[in-house]
Amino acid sequence: MLKSYFITTLRSLRKHPVFTVVNVIGLSVGIAAFILITVFVRDELTFDRFHKNHDRIYRAMMINKDGNPQPFPTELIEIVRLSMPEVEAMTRVQVLGETLMDYEGTKVFEKETYGADPDFFKIFDFSLKYGNESNALEAENSVVLSRYMALKYFGEENVIGRTFEMADNDRIGIVTGVLNDIPQNSRFQFNTIIPIRKASNGGYRFGGQGELYALLKEPVDEASLENKLIDLTAQNGFNNRSNLKFKVENYGGLHLESEFSQTASGVKGNKEFIFIFSAVGLLLILLAVINYINSSTAKSLSSLKQVGIRKVIGATKTQIRFQFLIETAILVVVAVFLAAALAEYFLPTLNSLSGKSLKLNYFSDGFTLTFLILLIPGITLLAGVYPAIFTSRFKTLRLMKGEVVGSKGLFRKYLVAFQLTITLVLLFGTQVIKQQVDFFVEGDIGMDPSSIITTYKARGTTYDVMKSAFEKTPGVEAVTSSPYPFNGTVKMPLQWIVENEQKTDGVPYQEVAENALEALDIQLLRGRDFISGSVEDENGSVIINQAMVGLLGFEEPLGQKIKLLSPNYKMVDYTIIGVSKNLAFNLKQESTPAVIMQADKRLSSINIKLSEGVKAETIPLLSEAWNELSPSSPFVYSVMADEIEANYEKEKKFGTVIQVFTWVAMLIAGLGLFSLSAFTIIQRYKEIGIRKVLGASVFALILSFLRSYLGLIVLASLIAIPTAYYLMNLWMNDFVNHIEISSAIFAIGIGASLLIVLITVGYQSVKASLINPVDILRNE
Repeated sequence: MLKSYFITTLRSLRKHPVFTVVNVIGLSVGIAAFILITVFVRDELTFDRFHKNHDRIYRAMMINKDGNPQPFPTELIEIVRLSMPEVEAMTRVQVLGETLMDYEGTKVFEKETYGADPDFFKIFDFSLKYGNESNALEAENSVVLSRYMALKYFGEENVIGRTFEMADNDRIGIVTGVLNDIPQNSRFQFNTIIPIRKASNGGYRFGGQGELYALLKEPVDEASLENKLIDLTAQNGFNNRSNLKFKVENYGGLHLESEFSQTASGVKGNKEFIFIFSAVGLLLILLAVINYINSSTAKSLSSLKQVGIRKVIGATKTQIRFQFLIETAILVVVAVFLAAALAEYFLPTLNSLSGKSLKLNYFSDGFTLTFLILLIPGITLLAGVYPAIFTSRFKTLRLMKGEVVGSKGLFRKYLVAFQLTITLVLLFGTQVIKQQVDFFVEGDIGMDPSSIITTYKARGTTYDVMKSAFEKTPGVEAVTSSPYPFNGTVKMPLQWIVENEQKTDGVPYQEVAENALEALDIQLLRGRDFISGSVEDENGSVIINQAMVGLLGFEEPLGQKIKLLSPNYKMVDYTIIGVSKNLAFNLKQESTPAVIMQADKRLSSINIKLSEGVKAETIPLLSEAWNELSPSSPFVYSVMADEIEANYEKEKKFGTVIQVFTWVAMLIAGLGLFSLSAFTIIQRYKEIGIRKVLGASVFALILSFLRSYLGLIVLASLIAIPTAYYLMNLWMNDFVNHIEISSAIFAIGIGASLLIVLITVGYQSVKASLINPVDILRNE
């Protein structure tokens, strides 16, 4: 019996090759997209959970009153170690940013450098390929390298005992360990680990914050641990005037739950994106199933007499349904194998879009193999039950007469309307996301960052000398400087009096060279700029931004006095001499009140404005000027526009991935329309023949076919427009600055759906309208 089912199925598939191809393509594309999204979502949900004790690892941070993390005091760490018996091991982890490496005269800034305590390898499961985890960070000059670093600098992996100069060129690092490859779903991606007591400011540019990680003897409540730390600070006389508090978080949840990334690469997950991707994956597999249902029911109409004959000779409804389920199962098996190949082929594209290094280990990963196997019965039942019931429900006599009573195809039309609705929502959403990202990237931030590059002051020289050398370089328009990167955020205390009431706050500030506003084209709305050489401006004048005017509450801010922290750490009076335009380095956030003051001699971050933008020929000239002043260190720079654009990298990748899956949905919807139009036209063959005999033109017939599908587009649009409008506004509510959704977005999406209908339904309509009516009516 089973053999008979298979033979019948193969004959049916060979008899209808177009429908077979449509079914397989629709299912395989939908399943491939579902596989890729599942792999991505699983990677996010299992981030950092490869550590066997991830449920007992906790991160503790000190948070100031502004909500920013602070370094953990060494004295408090020792008190925690001695006073909390539930702690099994502890380590500090400090992001050191870029480190200057010197090996055999080659000097390079390397990223992903971290400082850690000796217990680091007792807490985390980062194994060493060479070396001993128990003492790899014991000696002060210890260095643990990644395999990448070992191969890059030494040409081999086993480099235990090898030495090279680090950071400020007065320290010799001895390699005590070489890491095995770190799993890609780890928030820490080390190039170099050194003992944290050796970590200093020398040689480390723009270093990060220190954090405390502890392995506890058993899982605990985070809030209770925070209260214990507060009690410890009070009992041991720590000054709490800055309103510091503690934030304790389980390590396994940091990637998705924590607002602080605190890694060199800034890796951080997003629960909202995971939810959206999961929903898109389920919708795509559902669209593929709907596609199959429509295609199968359309095909079954051509074999109803065969079903009638089988009923006449004694076949039951169950046997007929089982026959169609066997056919579905065979197609699903083929589609799953094809989908697995498609997923493997397009995985590098997904990795490129998401910034990940995902892998599909079908045979070595039990989850992936089990997932694929379970897809076969799941999709078979989901896609095959309705066509099986649909085909077996007709009466035998009507089947033999070729009648299909009660089958107007309304259910299948609603399914296609659902397909169009989902496709339109994705189309509208894709356009909104693109326009929002374009707004971020091209929006007015108060200056033009596209022609500004940032570097650092080299050791052994001064800012004035470097400024003079760079200004002589062709293509350079202006050079200025500040102690910190210009788009950084550093806060200081502020005091002022308004209406006889003293107020205090903490505000971001930026110290700059006297020519910074002019050099960087920062617009001064009122007042004046700093005067070069003015002692008064250097020690007692500030420029505030528009948001600061609102905070202070002065009717006329120019000439008003405010107290700020001076370079010698005393609160002194500063006079407001100007009001500048708000600088919005991140348009997702509200412009915050800020002050600009003239810097003292601590000018370490150099901003160079190029006259014709960042050109390939200008950079080598700047590098030559640098090498003449500091041949012992490499010329490293960043483009300010790129750094600002990096703030929106998450949204850009999200939009690109959604766009790709929107194309997938459009392909599946097109196949669905192709199937439904075929179903409708088979039912209307007799009508076509009669109308052609009565003189109907080809154009009139085509128009009659398209009319019903235009109704489906209208129905889908009526549902999709408010749905997309609500969802996109919900997404944009997270941004202070966002676009207004225009009607053009909906018009473009509806136009795209009309194009899909014209291509798919139009093809079937033209094909049917050109049939000779004699061929249709000869058997009637």
